[in-house]
Amino acid sequence: MFLLVNMDKRILKKMNELAERFFGTNEDPDQIPIGNGSLEKLQKLSPAALTYKLEDSNPISWVVIVPTSSDLADKFLNGKITEKLLLDLSEPRKSYDALYLCAVFTVPEHRNKGYALEMLKRGIENIPHAEKVRLFAWPYSPEGNFLIKKLEKELNLPIELKSL
Repeated sequence: MFLLVNMDKRILKKMNELAERFFGTNEDPDQIPIGNGSLEKLQKLSPAALTYKLEDSNPISWVVIVPTSSDLADKFLNGKITEKLLLDLSEPRKSYDALYLCAVFTVPEHRNKGYALEMLKRGIENIPHAEKVRLFAWPYSPEGNFLIKKLEKELNLPIELKSL
């Protein structure tokens, strides 16, 4: 079952613990912090900004997409603003011209089952966006790069990458 955000605090806490171990956002002030403040901001931008999959009421996979503007995408990709500022400066709109494929996480025992790809496609589909939407990402791992390349092929759209 794939769900859009409307989760209880227990699920958010589990997601936060798992993601913090992997991404280390609490130690990096430039990354989007995982917590209620960022979740509320994402919800204001679009309810589809966070899509997740549960198994036995436990989160096993989720994706975060930040709906934003092409101007902010340029600033982020060129290193003029941080990931955190990208979220902070993004404003709710009826339609977005850029989508930042921010975070993808699947617990190890559920990887390679296609969940991340499916949730990215669903999130993109469900966030109101321009026909020629600009997609961009900042992959942290070889697996992230592989997923982005696979998504590009499936969507037949280019995805711009920020270097580490």
